[in-house]
Amino acid sequence: MVRSDDRLYRAGWVLVRGFARLVWRLEVAGAERVPLQGGLIVAPNHLSLLDPPIIGCACPRELRYLAKAELFHYGLFTRLIRRLGAFPVERGTADVRAIKTALQQLQEGRAVLIFIEGTRGDGKQLLPPTPGVTLLARQSGAPVVPTAIVGSERAWPKGAKLPRRAHIQVAFGMPLTYREVFGERTDRAARDAFSELVMARIEALTYELGRPIPRAQGAQSAEIPFDPAPRRTV
Repeated sequence: MVRSDDRLYRAGWVLVRGFARLVWRLEVAGAERVPLQGGLIVAPNHLSLLDPPIIGCACPRELRYLAKAELFHYGLFTRLIRRLGAFPVERGTADVRAIKTALQQLQEGRAVLIFIEGTRGDGKQLLPPTPGVTLLARQSGAPVVPTAIVGSERAWPKGAKLPRRAHIQVAFGMPLTYREVFGERTDRAARDAFSELVMARIEALTYELGRPIPRAQGAQSAEIPFDPAPRRTV
């Protein structure tokens, strides 16, 4: 069961997880790696509109979500996602309000989900990282949990009107902090290298799941410290 004091969130977690197990054979690995207390950044790749609820019901903690601002113009749907912890971010801009909101959530000890690629990929290749994860990690000091999701692009492909049956897997990696890797460095090289390290760990998780999504050719190499094999649950 998810750690949450919010009855609606807990109820949604149970319903979505049960549905995901039935329809998409949801498999979760490494949930034991997710710290259960304190500010936390959950940083997954992004493949489908299904990713936020699927990762939410895979994670053992209640999440707050950075979601594209276009989703906040639909009346009751907007009210629902706000109620479940989403807040808007203007993609492609330095959205100061969204950054401040995310930092406040982290300072209050909550877990924030931010897609490191910034937009949906095709499941064949990981997109280059955007700077948001590193910015939040550096300014908040919160640990980052690299997270991989595979199969959701088949469950609800781009352009499809309705989802379909598929096999979705989620894997959580070992948490790491910006400070333990780069200390007090704030230069561009360190920031970029941290983003690439998180992406390298996400890539490694897709290989652990047996459904590899490689990074784009030319991506910087990054040291990947050994991660103990995660436990798998369904």
